[in-house]
Amino acid sequence: MKKLYVSFLAVLATGTFHAQVKSINAPRLDQRTSFEVGSSVAHKPSATAKVTTIWSDNFSSAANWTIGSTGSNPEQWHIINTPSSIPVSALSPFASPTAANGFLFVNSDANNTGDFDGTPIITTATNVGTIDCSAHSVVKLKYHHNFRWWHDTRGVRVSGDNGATWHEYEMSNETDYSTPNQNSGNPEVTVIDVSQWCAGSSQVKVQFYYDDNDYWGWYWAVDDVELYVPEANDLKLNSIYWGSTGFWAERLAYYQVPASQVTEIEFSGLVENIGALDQQDAVFTATAGAFSGSSAATPVLVGNVDTLACTTTLTPGTATATISVSGSVTMGNNDGDASNNTLSNYASVAINPYVYSRDNGTATNGSFNGGMGFEVGNIFDIFANTTIGGGSVYVNGAAEIGAEIYLKLYSIDPATGDFLYVDETGPYVLTSNDIDAEVTLSFLGGNYPLNAGESYLLVAGSNGDGGATNDLVVGTAGPAPAQTCFYYDMTDLTWYYTTSQPMVRMNFDPALGIKETSNSFGLEVAPNPAADATSVTFTMKNTSDAIINVIDMAGKVVATQSLSGVNGTQVVEINTSALNSGMYTVTVAANGTTVSKKLAIRK
Repeated sequence: MKKLYVSFLAVLATGTFHAQVKSINAPRLDQRTSFEVGSSVAHKPSATAKVTTIWSDNFSSAANWTIGSTGSNPEQWHIINTPSSIPVSALSPFASPTAANGFLFVNSDANNTGDFDGTPIITTATNVGTIDCSAHSVVKLKYHHNFRWWHDTRGVRVSGDNGATWHEYEMSNETDYSTPNQNSGNPEVTVIDVSQWCAGSSQVKVQFYYDDNDYWGWYWAVDDVELYVPEANDLKLNSIYWGSTGFWAERLAYYQVPASQVTEIEFSGLVENIGALDQQDAVFTATAGAFSGSSAATPVLVGNVDTLACTTTLTPGTATATISVSGSVTMGNNDGDASNNTLSNYASVAINPYVYSRDNGTATNGSFNGGMGFEVGNIFDIFANTTIGGGSVYVNGAAEIGAEIYLKLYSIDPATGDFLYVDETGPYVLTSNDIDAEVTLSFLGGNYPLNAGESYLLVAGSNGDGGATNDLVVGTAGPAPAQTCFYYDMTDLTWYYTTSQPMVRMNFDPALGIKETSNSFGLEVAPNPAADATSVTFTMKNTSDAIINVIDMAGKVVATQSLSGVNGTQVVEINTSALNSGMYTVTVAANGTTVSKKLAIRK
């Protein structure tokens, strides 16, 4: 069935692709939209050359294209002018510049009608006539498109000999789960250097091809295609590679950093030369709050993407603050298109008292195991000795109310890399208030020491419900570096790595790890979690005064009641309507004894 969303995870021990694990709305992975091929033409444009459009087509006329098919399904390429025809609401309407006057469209999703499920669509669209690129030594192909990927194979071909020979640039492949985005941008703009085949030729043709590989696939929309000569000098800042490197030996981006773990942050820029001339002196500059650091001047050749590392690092202060990260690239020549040289507010780092987080705080997707048992979470490097009493998980909106979940902490065997069990929380049952929300839990063993110079794995998990429902779905927030986030599949008892960033966070608040005391009063707190009120029930064997306190995670008493001369079973209602969502401790003190229970507030 097509609409089970799939992501591939690789085995920890080998780092090779091994098996598939279901995930809700499999996350979009970063995919290069530029496929650069070195030009075989010796001469280059002048240093002052500007963008020149050689040929373009906006699909306003079907007569400009020939549609061909070797498939047996009547659903083929069409040229339509209804941008709202996109079958995925998040990508509709198609937002190419000229979508309203026509675009190329094939819709395998429409196979979910009649008797066409699994009937193959294999189709091509080729421009009519040839394109003269004989006067140009550098030629690039650009087009706007919009797609959702399943098992579809899609791509573009170019020919420099009037279609006798075609050279293929594949965008996705039915067997390569690591590369294609499942959801594209809207629009996605792809640029390909086709100089090797097209420069100097007067018989250039362009062809788009699509194959749903006998599956009930998704779709592809293509518009505003052109062949052009690029600017002579044009650098592009693709992304910023930032973070801190510890025992795991991988630069990890921490979006929330507790004061105890503040350490140096490194910055690099991934700079691409999309112009027609080599550049010898590219400089990447990162800014983060008051910090500014730059790389050495570095050559970036035509078509290359190079990593330019800043020569200095930032070590933030420990005071609570949010630091915005931006970057830019410059060169000695005037950049022909400076609009792609800067990434402003690319990321932010929140220095705070206790929370340690690798996700950016925006839940876009989720990870689950179809109702079967699993665990998923993140590696965290520890830079200074501390203690941990628990953590949190962001629950995706597709999770089930009533699912029983937990958090679990592992240390890392430095000799073997094995994950070694440390502690876990008690089971927690999801309520309606926990869906699309963060759930914070405490370890059963209280505060556990974490050692500087070591790494730990924190996961959220569930034993599942046998596949009856989605059960737990852990929120994910975009891509993560390979071999830094891990997934344990309880159906095959195997650890995998995932490149989807789980929203599982450490919490170093000492109050979170305070264990409940021996319950000599038979203390109960219900409902728990609570919203606007909860009842505290306890039994006094001797007449005594009693004090009930509700204490937040910072140790502050946020609610209190005093009782005089009580005996027997007492039921006291506590108004929690003014309390924020989070973990609290309820204590009852009487006759020189204090007992406690954890209380979760969920609004």
